Amino acid sequence: MILCTLVLSLAACKSTDVRNIADSVSDIAGIASTGTSGGTSGSSSIPTYEHQTQQYSNSSEPFNITKNTKMSPERGAIRSITQEKNPKGMTMVRVLAYHQDSGAAMESTNYLYAVDGNGWLSDKPMTMHRPETMIINSGAYYLKAEDNSSSKFYTSGMITLARGVTNVVSIELQ
Repeated sequence: MILCTLVLSLAACKSTDVRNIADSVSDIAGIASTGTSGGTSGSSSIPTYEHQTQQYSNSSEPFNITKNTKMSPERGAIRSITQEKNPKGMTMVRVLAYHQDSGAAMESTNYLYAVDGNGWLSDKPMTMHRPETMIINSGAYYLKAEDNSSSKFYTSGMITLARGVTNVVSIELQ
């Protein structure tokens, strides 16, 4: 029965109609598989749709500064890492924390987890519990920070520390 319906519908169409339908179907198939329009001219290009990563969420993962896990989504912001020469020529780090909304200076507790070549975080972080300059190895670290007063403001993210200088990391606690 379906075959009869198909034959009758094709017989009722002109050959140009069948060709236009076939071209439309092949154009749609070309867009789905390659993201470009095959058409008769073949010169137009239609970008494919890519789903953006979610930026906002109505639920959040609890922030635990002492666990060597990456946050999703990241909290706060790491604004800049500047280098200052130091007389010892050793790699050092100092973290300057600011409130993200007001820009006011804050004291923070900072945990720096070394990142290995495979992207794994170390089990034992380097910790800073007050504003200070600390000697550390250069390389990639995952930073977790929280304010000292209320533990309600946080920052997390990747940083890379340069060798033989004092790395001054500016963060905004959110």
